[in-house]
Amino acid sequence: MLENVSESLNNFLSDLIAVLDLTSPIRYVVLIFDILLVTLIAFYLYKFIKQTRAEQIFKGILLVLGIFIVSKLCNMVILNFLLNNFLTYGILLLIVVFQPELRNAFERLGRSKLVDVFDMDDNILIKHAVSEIVKAVEIMSLKQIGALIVIERKTKVAEVLREGINLDAKVSSELIQNIFMPRTPLHDGAIVIDGSKILAAKCILPLSSEGAVPKALGTRHRAAVGITEISDALVIVVSEETGTISLAEDGKLHRELTGDKLKEILLKKLDRTKVAKKIKEKRKNKK
Repeated sequence: MLENVSESLNNFLSDLIAVLDLTSPIRYVVLIFDILLVTLIAFYLYKFIKQTRAEQIFKGILLVLGIFIVSKLCNMVILNFLLNNFLTYGILLLIVVFQPELRNAFERLGRSKLVDVFDMDDNILIKHAVSEIVKAVEIMSLKQIGALIVIERKTKVAEVLREGINLDAKVSSELIQNIFMPRTPLHDGAIVIDGSKILAAKCILPLSSEGAVPKALGTRHRAAVGITEISDALVIVVSEETGTISLAEDGKLHRELTGDKLKEILLKKLDRTKVAKKIKEKRKNKK
């Protein structure tokens, strides 16, 4: 078997050298550029996948590809046949399943620059949005109006957005209060905010398990914790019964927050300038 693996590997390397056609210095330059370009594409693909719930599926695909390579090298006929068919039709299946995410990725690629830039103007907009959110939450807390506000971070919640009513509106205290006003068409469910935009309203969130949230709390709090178990979103909850302000993150619920405390936490978690500084510090440490 080892002889077969060695022979297969030698054949692969011979074919690779023939394809590369390294017959002149220019071909070496083209090869280096080719490798850098593929690496850059792979990096941005990985970065995009890290921002979605497809990360675990992508890891599974890499595992299948690894097994496929081993089956080729070891000449495992049956396993190779099954994996070959899976890869042929599985790619089409993945395109259908992740069609919304792919469309979103190409839209973002068309709008963005090659290198991400943390813009101060963008940070100012986020700070203004946080102020508007907290203002609305404080008023709804006093009036005991129930509310559920999801703030996206790196992980996007495309599945939740598909179930809601698309808004794409600027964040404002008045709009948030109007959405959650009792007996209005959009008051049930959650709103989803990304940066300074309200993406959608009337969104249905997945519920957390029974044991993760105290039994005294209702569906809103279970939904808030539930979405944070599968994403890195921050979720604000205003209790309809008591007016208590809570914040869910990483499957945990922080209760009885004041408006000032909520604002402090949100600014700290969403400040892109601080995030940019942390990334620069990590790069310096690596060097």
